[in-house]
Amino acid sequence: MGERNRRRSALAAGYLMGRCDQPVLANGPDSLAWDDNPFDMDNSVSIDIVAPLERVWAEAIDFGSHAEWMKDAHSIRFEGEQRQGGGTVLLIETRVGPLRTVDRFEITELEPMRRVAGCHRGLFTGEGCFELRDLGAGRTRFTWRERIRFPWYFGGSVGARVAKPILARIWRANLSALKRRIERSP
Repeated sequence: MGERNRRRSALAAGYLMGRCDQPVLANGPDSLAWDDNPFDMDNSVSIDIVAPLERVWAEAIDFGSHAEWMKDAHSIRFEGEQRQGGGTVLLIETRVGPLRTVDRFEITELEPMRRVAGCHRGLFTGEGCFELRDLGAGRTRFTWRERIRFPWYFGGSVGARVAKPILARIWRANLSALKRRIERSP
């Protein structure tokens, strides 16, 4: 069974749903996540990091340290005692320009050394994931995908279109900071 059909079967059975009311982002252009909605902003940014997959994965799942390299994440707290794996809930104090919010992000999918994904529940709702790919020769591609639904009181589809390039720029800077962090550490 091809990847597309496997995901479609898993979605139909509810296996990728986690604790969210929408499935997490599926890979590629055949994503089954959400119907097209003009209030949704889809964004994807990638960077190649000179470090082995294992080292990059360790950073990707060290959720408590993300505020050290994410410019828009002022602080990160955990809801409850869980710090790793599916069901971990992060409370991320997010700051973008004058906007301040606490994003509740729950980890819903974890494929070791490949992908970690979850759902946003707060002022903005949606889903996000980090995907890693081993490029060989001690290099790893890190891709950050997000689908965020803008509420009507933040401009809905207009807000989503305006925010897309701003958030892409912030997330590219975040990935550059992550790259520096990883490549400078032993």
